[in-house]
Amino acid sequence: MSKVLAAGGVVWRGGEVRPALEGTPTQTPYEFLVVHRPKYDDWSLPKGKLELGELLPACAVREIAEETGVQVCLGPQLGITTYPVEGAEKQVTYWLAQVRHSAAILARPYAEPASPYEINETRWVDQAQAQELLTQEYDRNLVAHAEQCLSQGWGDSTPVMLVRHGKAKNRLKWKTDDSLRPLKKRGKHQAAALASTLSAFGISRLYCSPWKRCEQTVRPYLKASGIRCEYPDVLSEDGFASNPYGGLELLRTQLKAALTEGPTALCSHAPVLIPLIRALGNDFLEETMVPLETGESLIVHVISDTEGSPKLIAAERAGAEPPVGYVLD
Repeated sequence: MSKVLAAGGVVWRGGEVRPALEGTPTQTPYEFLVVHRPKYDDWSLPKGKLELGELLPACAVREIAEETGVQVCLGPQLGITTYPVEGAEKQVTYWLAQVRHSAAILARPYAEPASPYEINETRWVDQAQAQELLTQEYDRNLVAHAEQCLSQGWGDSTPVMLVRHGKAKNRLKWKTDDSLRPLKKRGKHQAAALASTLSAFGISRLYCSPWKRCEQTVRPYLKASGIRCEYPDVLSEDGFASNPYGGLELLRTQLKAALTEGPTALCSHAPVLIPLIRALGNDFLEETMVPLETGESLIVHVISDTEGSPKLIAAERAGAEPPVGYVLD
C-alpha cells in the first residue's frame, strides 16, 4: 500500500497559575485549537500533507498557519496516527505547538491562508469540549494525551538541537586545511532544508563550530532569520580533541541557559557530537540515536527540575532531506 505523509499539531494555550486573594491559587484550563472542514463537515486538528521537498516539522507549522492563521513553534512530538485513505495509508506526525513571537518565524515562507471551502471556522476549546466536538477518535485521543503531557510540565519545555553539518567534500581528496573543507552540493541542499527545521522549533540561539562546513550549514538560517551565532572553538574537531571538557561544559551550560533564554542549537562534527550526545545520559537516547547522519539533528526537550537544573523529557531525530517512498496528493 502506498503511503501519504502529513503533519500537524495540537496547538494549546492556558495553564497559567493565578494567585487568589484567599486560599489556593487557581490554574486556567488548557485550551486547544480545532478547525472545521466544510467539505467533510467535521472538526479536526490542524494538519495537512507534505509538499514536494518539504520536511515534516516545516509541514506541521505551515499547515497550522494556513488552516488557523497563527504562527507556532513546535514542542515535543506527541505521536503518529495512521489510517487508510483513498487506497493509501496516511501517516500523520503531530507535535505539541504553541503560538510564539520569534525571529525564527522570519525564516519561513509565506503561508497562504486556507480557503473557506477548506476551513471555515477555528475554535479554542477545553478538553471536555474537544472530546465532544472532534469527529475522529484519534484526534480526541491526541488532545487527551496532550493535556496529560502538559500537566507533567511539557508546556514549559525548551528544545535544544544538536546538529551535524551537511555533506562535505571528500576528506581524503581535500589537500589543504581540513577546517576549510566546504559543503558539496548535496550539503548545501541539506543546509537549506535544515533552516526550515530550525525555524519550526523556534531556534533563537545558535552555537557553531568555526570550521567552514559547519558555518555553511547554519548560514541559510542565519541569513533568513537575522539571528546571530557564536563560534566557540571547542565545537570544532581539533578544539574538542584538545579540550573535551570545554565542549561538554558548553553543552551543560547551554542546556541550562535554554530554560530561560530560549530554544538553542549547537552545530558541530560527528567526533564532537557523539560524546556530547552520550553525555546526555538519558533513557531516551539509545545507541541508535548516534551517530547522526550528515545534516541530521537530535532534538532534546528540556524542563527545569526541582533544583532548577535541566531535565530531558523527550528526544527525536530530524533529517535534513525529504522522506522517500511516499506519494504526493
